[in-house]
Amino acid sequence: MKRLFLTVGLGFALVGVNAQTASSQLVSSSGNSFSNASYQLDWSIGECLTATYTTGAYVLTQGFYQSSYTITSVENLWSDIEITVYPNPTTDFINLKVKGSKAKSMQYTTTDFLGKILQTSNIAGDIEQIDFSNYATGIYFISVSQNKQLIRSFRIIKSD
Repeated sequence: MKRLFLTVGLGFALVGVNAQTASSQLVSSSGNSFSNASYQLDWSIGECLTATYTTGAYVLTQGFYQSSYTITSVENLWSDIEITVYPNPTTDFINLKVKGSKAKSMQYTTTDFLGKILQTSNIAGDIEQIDFSNYATGIYFISVSQNKQLIRSFRIIKSD
């Protein structure tokens, strides 16, 4: 009987020693990792929703590998430009109003929900009137850019 308890106890001890290994592993349908001296990029396919929970020194991530990112600064290049669109929703026209000292040589692009470009034009004055009367009821986007840099995007609802 003692021999049986000793054998079972030794078996549990050996299993317990090898049972707890902590390593970052990912099982997914596809993915890869690239790195050089400046950056590291890890990607995977197969997880559509993940979350990260932090309590004190512990971090729990659901799903696949999630790196830690620290943003040191965000520079707002367009802080003195004010852009508004109205009325939204619209039936006929959208007024695109641009104010600010850097509001020169700007363009707008109107796209549909699928990303098809419907109209592109330069912004000539403080208020640009964009015709939506020929468009079908739905959701559209207006993107305002300057020197091919996106400044602001708006979601426009066209109703009847």
